[in-house]
Amino acid sequence: MMDRAMALWGGGAAVTLACVRPSSASPAFDSRNGSSSRVQQRDKVPGFVDIVVEVPKGSFVKRLPDGAVDYVGPMPSPFNYGSVPAIPAPDGDPLDALILGNHLPYGYTGRVKVKGVMKFIDAGLVDDKLICTQLIPGASSSSGREGEPTEPASEDLTMLDLFALTSFFNVYAACKSTLNTIRGKTGRTAYEGWELFEH
Repeated sequence: MMDRAMALWGGGAAVTLACVRPSSASPAFDSRNGSSSRVQQRDKVPGFVDIVVEVPKGSFVKRLPDGAVDYVGPMPSPFNYGSVPAIPAPDGDPLDALILGNHLPYGYTGRVKVKGVMKFIDAGLVDDKLICTQLIPGASSSSGREGEPTEPASEDLTMLDLFALTSFFNVYAACKSTLNTIRGKTGRTAYEGWELFEH
């Protein structure tokens, strides 16, 4: 029942908690291979990444990696929006990341836990965005097995979070499509659901 509900909330995307590991590898986030590369790139995304916040939670202003204003949105961002400098996206910019949880200031840098990915197409190019949660200071998650290493504990990702992300990106896709048309960019712009990773 849980898997069925997750598939529905995922906007029709093939969503599972325990992702099947691919037998072959391809470049991470390769826009030329479409959805097949999205399946094959899972193992290339680490469980933790270092991010830079470009749009604090509650802000209307979307900034580029260099700090310049990209556009002012019609509604505030319900999450912190940033990028992962160490992982390039297909357009050459750092990979986008959504950081759930408390408000983080513009320019904040830190490590977060990767939970999954929002699948997005922007002007015909794959523009996926990592779904991340903040770490809990001083806490660690235990494997439950003596002698095995622990890792920093992170906040949970809930079904309510995924519903909120889906609602936001359905509206965001429509707004971004209009903006791309004004800027003369061609190609489809659309939200294509989410997928959770298992690390």
